[in-house]
Amino acid sequence: MKKILILLALVVAFGSCDEGFEEMNVNPTKPTQLDPKLKLTYAQLATNGQDGIRYLFGNLIYVHSVTQYISTLWADGVYYTENDSRTSQVFDFSYPTAVKTVVDLVNQLENTEDSSTRDVDLAIAQVQKVLIFSRLTDLYGDIPYSEAGRGFIDGIRFPKYDKQSEIYADMLAKLEAAAAVLKNGGASSYGSADIFFNGDATKWNKFTNSLMLRLAMRMVKVDNAGAEAWATKAINGGLMESNADIAYLKYDAISAKWDIQGNPFIQSIATRANTQVRMVSTFVDEMKDKGDPRLSIWCSLVDGDTNPANQMGMPPGFGTTDVGALPNTDIFAYSMPSIAVVGTGDNRSNYNQPFILQSYAEVEFMLAEAAERWGLAGGDVQGHYETAVRAAMKQLSLFNNAAPITDGQVDTYLLANPFVASDALEMIGDQYWLTVFPNAIEGWQNWKRTGFPALVPVDSPRGVTGGVIPRRLPYTNAEKLNNTANVEAASAQQGGDLLTTRMWWDIN
Repeated sequence: MKKILILLALVVAFGSCDEGFEEMNVNPTKPTQLDPKLKLTYAQLATNGQDGIRYLFGNLIYVHSVTQYISTLWADGVYYTENDSRTSQVFDFSYPTAVKTVVDLVNQLENTEDSSTRDVDLAIAQVQKVLIFSRLTDLYGDIPYSEAGRGFIDGIRFPKYDKQSEIYADMLAKLEAAAAVLKNGGASSYGSADIFFNGDATKWNKFTNSLMLRLAMRMVKVDNAGAEAWATKAINGGLMESNADIAYLKYDAISAKWDIQGNPFIQSIATRANTQVRMVSTFVDEMKDKGDPRLSIWCSLVDGDTNPANQMGMPPGFGTTDVGALPNTDIFAYSMPSIAVVGTGDNRSNYNQPFILQSYAEVEFMLAEAAERWGLAGGDVQGHYETAVRAAMKQLSLFNNAAPITDGQVDTYLLANPFVASDALEMIGDQYWLTVFPNAIEGWQNWKRTGFPALVPVDSPRGVTGGVIPRRLPYTNAEKLNNTANVEAASAQQGGDLLTTRMWWDIN
């Protein structure tokens, strides 16, 4: 992975040649472009954040806290404060890394002569691009899209901000075009450089349509007819069919803190596990009250303690006053985040744990919702719901050292917590939120869309929202300084640049 970073840095430096020296600077024995394989690997890793420190400040401290998964006494997301050093991290990191790389990859492939793998390679790159931009627009709303990442290609230094409605239309069109290629199978040149699916076009087609379904469901409040139409296309195109189709990032063990090869979520919690990082009661109680076997995998009260009876979540907004709602020393009474506990501190979990970006369980929950809303997917709401719950619990076998949840445990859970048709959307929303953890970006977006689960608003004197749960992240100070006119235009067209500003699909 480090070699990839070095090579990409050299490419950036290579682009600074002065006019008139092009021929002198070109070595006829060396390639002038990186192999697409290297670009895809880097773009995939950068999709979720390059290292633990970025994830810590951009996700753990803000998004996880707002979504009431994980909290700390010093997390701005707990109190709904606005702190650019937190809320800017995903934006400021993603554009010069994931966005720039994937845009360059797509441009390179579009300008490559036909080959036996070009079309499949390009389709995969386009889907990766949609995944990256979908996360960004869902966090910030209107963002640089059509002109983003094209500084070196077209000399666009200050990209305009596209409307989210237009971004969604283009992303869906790109997914549809990619699926038309991928459905036929075919060879890719990526191979093992593709750390999602090893270049398997069939699996990429399932992911493409599953991602299309996710985007379609985002639109239910703003364009119900359009959402149904795109959901129908996604279903007809072929979705994930089992946990073998899960789209997840594979990481390596690391030798030092903040190593880019390791899972950034694991790095961020491991280095903070004994310094006031705790699970929120909203998340803990949802599992504890229903006898959810996932609780002892996600939470550990003290070193090595996975007894569900001992789990206790930290209340939302804990310590919201200057003196603290409870003494700070009481922080240690609350459950810590954990994935297959193996020790303490920096050794709390394995850094090579996977990170799921979209799962088969998520797809089945969306199918259950589509069946409830529109009668799609055979209209079998309960069937898809129960399939989703089972898949969600069984997928935890992907994590190292996590004892697999047995079919018997799932059966017991479903029997104790039976599906209630009149509560279908709430049950689906609650379970979706549990399932996507620790992908807090997705958990937050689905909560905004559905209103489930019932998160607890926090009215803190430190906050800036008046006790309203944030709906988006504000534009970054760096963009306000360097791309001022476009940021101001975006703020105006979106209706403001506040934590509470609702984006296009997130209407009341």
